[in-house]
Amino acid sequence: MNVNATKYGHPSIEVEGDGQARADSVVVDGLTVLDPSGRELAGPATFRIPAGTVTALTGPSGSGKTTVMRALLGQLPSARARATGSASVAGHDVLTLDRPALHRFRRRHIAYVGQDPGSALNPLLRVRALLREVAPDVSEPTLTDTLALVGLSRDYLRRRPGELSGGQQRRVALARALIRRTGVLVLDEPLAGLHGALRIDIAGQLASLARERSVAILLSGHDTALVHSIADDIVELGMVPQASVPPARATATAGRTSGAVTEPALRTRGAAEQTGNGHKSSVVVAAADRPPDVVLRAEGINASIDGHQVLADIGFVLEAGSVLAVVGASGAGKTTLARVVAGLHHSATGSLELHGNPIVVGANRRVRYGAGGIQLVTQNPRSALNPRRTVAQTLGRPLRRIGRVTRGDLARRVAELLAAVELSADLAARYPHELSGGQRQRVALARALAAEPAVLLCDEITSALDHATAAAIMALLDRIRAERDTALLVISHDMALVAEYCPSLLVLDQGRIAESGHTGTVLAAPTHNATSELLV
Repeated sequence: MNVNATKYGHPSIEVEGDGQARADSVVVDGLTVLDPSGRELAGPATFRIPAGTVTALTGPSGSGKTTVMRALLGQLPSARARATGSASVAGHDVLTLDRPALHRFRRRHIAYVGQDPGSALNPLLRVRALLREVAPDVSEPTLTDTLALVGLSRDYLRRRPGELSGGQQRRVALARALIRRTGVLVLDEPLAGLHGALRIDIAGQLASLARERSVAILLSGHDTALVHSIADDIVELGMVPQASVPPARATATAGRTSGAVTEPALRTRGAAEQTGNGHKSSVVVAAADRPPDVVLRAEGINASIDGHQVLADIGFVLEAGSVLAVVGASGAGKTTLARVVAGLHHSATGSLELHGNPIVVGANRRVRYGAGGIQLVTQNPRSALNPRRTVAQTLGRPLRRIGRVTRGDLARRVAELLAAVELSADLAARYPHELSGGQRQRVALARALAAEPAVLLCDEITSALDHATAAAIMALLDRIRAERDTALLVISHDMALVAEYCPSLLVLDQGRIAESGHTGTVLAAPTHNATSELLV
């Protein structure tokens, strides 16, 4: 891996408007992280972050942003990984601290929010207890004020993580970091999975917080324009993974894109009935120029979480080879809808038909489909992939259990699956932490494809990827749909990708269908405020 970091300005001391000097809170010099074989995972990176400023860490997926961020906590990808160079945070050389000193450093000086913050939330605790877990002495007004900073009302103090959407869990995790009032904040994709208006609001709050509390903030994000707009400085990581990227795939080098993604056929395929503001509607999504072949029919879907209704009267029809985008604000019910369809949400009612056959909705459902079933690809492949299994082991499990592939034929089928998602067969021996975000997402897709599904549910699978990689993933989905006649339900906050790749649209607002129809028509003239807010 060839990773280059460039920095715009290298201040060791900055002067504020009142003439007072601000010392650097973070000083990184030639930081390089290596795996046990000596292969570069990230770096060399050199940058400084003065107190009271925001630094953006940018670069394509796989350039090492998360690895660099976690190194500031003194955490390397594995016990056998090693780092060269230096990283000083709040006056501590984090790469040389012993375990007790490292624990004290993390408690007192730095707060970190990763790309899968929901996994760090104890599912048994309410939000109030989760905040007091990290800040036991704060007052009740401080709790509510901190939630307000991340766009959540005091009502959320009584909820548990299981009652929150993915975006709401991300905001609670961010609130836990903010309430500790550490001098350094490291935020990995804090704006991912949030709709446009909320992203802008939270980004502004972070910029204000850095100045008002004199906090040094390092954040990453693939909404480059927004991240750059609040950053005082930008560190760009670039990579050239030539050996592992097939020629047909778009690649990124030092922040620039090369290669090409073909014009997607998704935009010209599919039709949907247009609905307005009514709270009850059913969306029919069909492939163009072909007889109807209904794969999935949903009617009257209702769902609740701990007594709170989160979905009400949702209906849609998917035909083979069709695509439906489901969009809405954080907490609108998108992920819950996907989990109901996948058979993973217990408190649900309504009817579902797969290939005309009814399937159970709710508590008693056990999904045991072979080929032709439903598969869900979740929004964070890092938590969905078993860290103790290689790629080959991850793909081999569904191939054996669902596809009945013999052990003798397993290696060939694994290689075929990797090729189907445009990955080299050489990656079969790697573990998830040895892959980039885009590679992990492709492995998660390959695992779903091993079951040969008729319906593929994709929940925010591009939210933490740079635009070039996200577009490549969407182009890959288009090819999968065309070659396998798979029906796709795509959940996303990226309205640019939805507009470019998904011909039909369903907008959720507080668990109900706000409007639906042809994507271009709905987005050109939204009839509901929930749709307009997504376009900010």
